[in-house]
Amino acid sequence: MELKERLKQVLEGNGGNYIFPFFWQRGEEESVLRDYMRAIREANIREVCVESRPHPDFAGPDWWRDMDIILEEAEKRGMRVWILDDQHFPTGYAAGAVLKADMELTHQYLDHNLLGVAGPAKEMTIDVKAWAKPQPAPPWMPPEPAGLKKWHDDYLFRLLASKVGEEGKDGETVDLTAQVKDGMLTWDVPEGYWKIYVIYLTRDAKGRNDYINFLDKASCRLLIDAVYEPHFARYEKYFGNVIAGFFSDEPPVGNTPGYTGGDLIGKPDMPLSWSKEMEKAMDQAYGTADWRGKLNLLWSEAEDDHEKAWMRTAYMNAVSRKVEECFSRQLGDWCEAHGVEYIGHMLEDCDSNANLGPSMGHFFRGLAGQHMAGIDNIGGQVWPGAQDMPRRLPSMCQDDAGFYHYMLGRMGASMGAIDPRKKGRCMCENFGAYGWRMGVKTEKYLMDHFLARGVNRFVPHAFSPKEFPDPDCPPHFYAHGKNPQYRVFGELMAYTNRICHLLDGGKDQAAVGLLYHGESQWAGGYESNILACRALTEAQINFLILPADVFEAREYFHTVFDREKKVLRVNGQELHALVVSGCDYLTGPVAEFIAEAAANGLRVVFTSHYPLGVSDRSAEESAALAEAFRKNWSCVPVKELGKAFGDFPCRTAKLEEPERFFTVYHYKNEEEIYFFLNEDNGKTIDQWVTIPGNKSYVIYDAWENRLKKAEIKQKNGETKVHVSLVPLEMMILVEGTLPEETEEKESGSREQQLLTDFQVFRCEAEAYPAFEGKEKADLLHGMAELHPEFSGFYRYETKVQAENWKEAVLTIEDVYESAEVFVNGISAGMKTARSYRYELGNLSGEISIVIEVATTVERKARAIGADVNGMGLPGPLSPTGIVGTVEISFQK
Repeated sequence: MELKERLKQVLEGNGGNYIFPFFWQRGEEESVLRDYMRAIREANIREVCVESRPHPDFAGPDWWRDMDIILEEAEKRGMRVWILDDQHFPTGYAAGAVLKADMELTHQYLDHNLLGVAGPAKEMTIDVKAWAKPQPAPPWMPPEPAGLKKWHDDYLFRLLASKVGEEGKDGETVDLTAQVKDGMLTWDVPEGYWKIYVIYLTRDAKGRNDYINFLDKASCRLLIDAVYEPHFARYEKYFGNVIAGFFSDEPPVGNTPGYTGGDLIGKPDMPLSWSKEMEKAMDQAYGTADWRGKLNLLWSEAEDDHEKAWMRTAYMNAVSRKVEECFSRQLGDWCEAHGVEYIGHMLEDCDSNANLGPSMGHFFRGLAGQHMAGIDNIGGQVWPGAQDMPRRLPSMCQDDAGFYHYMLGRMGASMGAIDPRKKGRCMCENFGAYGWRMGVKTEKYLMDHFLARGVNRFVPHAFSPKEFPDPDCPPHFYAHGKNPQYRVFGELMAYTNRICHLLDGGKDQAAVGLLYHGESQWAGGYESNILACRALTEAQINFLILPADVFEAREYFHTVFDREKKVLRVNGQELHALVVSGCDYLTGPVAEFIAEAAANGLRVVFTSHYPLGVSDRSAEESAALAEAFRKNWSCVPVKELGKAFGDFPCRTAKLEEPERFFTVYHYKNEEEIYFFLNEDNGKTIDQWVTIPGNKSYVIYDAWENRLKKAEIKQKNGETKVHVSLVPLEMMILVEGTLPEETEEKESGSREQQLLTDFQVFRCEAEAYPAFEGKEKADLLHGMAELHPEFSGFYRYETKVQAENWKEAVLTIEDVYESAEVFVNGISAGMKTARSYRYELGNLSGEISIVIEVATTVERKARAIGADVNGMGLPGPLSPTGIVGTVEISFQK
């Protein structure tokens, strides 16, 4: 079979660029900026994302000076530049424009004060005007900081009285707004205990008041006018060629300050985002004007659970759609009109991606205007072997480690696959704030982890031109030449680019859809998608996470149900089944689609429990649909979900023996591509893996950039592939056959020889390759004890006498972290992860063997008090140097 074009391109070194690391700007001198652009390009990277956060003069003369230099260097080196779109992180500050804007363009909130009264009571009087605004903190609380701007434009929106029922839930509710006269209410309280909700609009609640209002189009325009337009005015000639576009970093709805956890609708003390456009949006989302008399249900539990679900779903639908329209699509449309693209990510952590506060209310809507899907992985969120780490954030997440390991990558890749605007592209900001203990060994695993979930663009975090050790979110890949792993980092970037080139422009081959739990999370009790993501991944079943919008906006998402084939198509993706995580409520469009599928044969599986109803339909319709669920569809415990899909086409691959941490990804571009990743940190996986069809496959070794023979058996329309992977190793299987000139020869029996007689030298990263400090002969291990504060290069030298050795292979059991092997002074390659296997060819006579090991910066950084652990959990120091056996095997 002739090799397809994309595979030929990567083998010939002609692939594209899919990497654009952050390059922090601090106002460094010109020579430093130019040197860093050189360093980035020499690391096999052809794009860069300029981050303004630390710069002292964003959009001022010094900023333009630095951008001039960077763009000039980029043009000279054939690079492209992305621009982080605000003065500081997170996006939305609009370079301070909100602080100078008219009041109407600032944040607005829907908030309430709560009073209680027992009835019956005649002529109860409330000073409504006094309560229809934020209340001062009690005297025992710390005072607010001085100098905060206050608008004092508060006014009453609704006055509701709700009778307290069983378990303290709101029951009968009376709208008293019309009875308020001159700011006062006189009311005869009926029997029972009543909660009085003084619901008001304000700009003085405690949120991100110096940020744009994400629900107001004119307010969002402030960001365009303050950042996007000035860059276009100065650099129009670069737009669409040297300038690739703009990057939004974690824009927050901002109804709460900072990074509060779990800002899910329903928190009793949380002010809610609002704007002048929200009343119309609520009319549309709720379906009638009656929502005004039920606003208390946005904060309180209700005896009528269905009504509470309807109200909260309506509010969150209104908010997330205004965010999509006013912010995300407005910025994306501006970029499109100016010949560039708009990318970035929101705060996704755990289930906060469907929350308010620091996130955007809905993962798929908040990023709707962007031209790539986007996620981020920072601070130890994904870590080798940490799949079962205990939860750390129980208020936000039903499975903390599970979100990052099993859901995050697939959520991003799903958006890239189903949203036509994304063109199959998903970007991941990776490595940030892992600390100096992070090295290229771990970085390669993190790349493989996300590649094996369908991510195909990366923003490594970061290149910092500040003098080492910059304490700001290390690791930093170059560090003015002080990072010993800079060279192998460049090899990792080349490796990643090659794989991304294979994953660009084709189709994800997931066969199962998983309904996004966001709308169910708003409405009431829900089981997080994380649990289903874990169960499906551990069973080698690829899936796409689908928002409810694919069943409502069918034209945009190209959603079609093929009744003849019993297949759901979303943007060309063919799905043979739909999984619904256990929840109390679904939305109408989803429920109606499931009813349609029930009549026409699409398989639908609920996990844990059936829905109680439908949040945005009448009580009668809700009950009828809930009954239909129970009659027509199966429900399984989420941990048994993998067993529900026992065979192809839903299953991606079948194993001889179960392996929880064996991850499979199936993609089709010009050819079928399978990724097999062993994510078990301590176990080699060695068995036959079955995939559908009778096709020929080869192994693509992306690190060596060459093809290898795959061991294959074919029978009954299926293909068995022998897979042997050491911990954290990945195999890429590509449809095709080896060209004749690369056909591998069968090897006979082999002999092994251990190498133990080494001399060891070392040098600092900046001094390489000037080694010194020879240790005693025959020393192989123990560098950590000899040099506990050293980071740099170790050089291990020895000689062997070869007697006509054929097809010699040198194998190092383990290294921390990268190792380059030289035979008679000629490099046999550089590797940074197991297996450390080097093909040496045919050897005869006295042979010089040299192994150069680059350590992490961890030990040096720790010795001078720098950040080793980053935002992750502290851990022990990593080993250093060679920590296993070294042997040569050969045929005589």
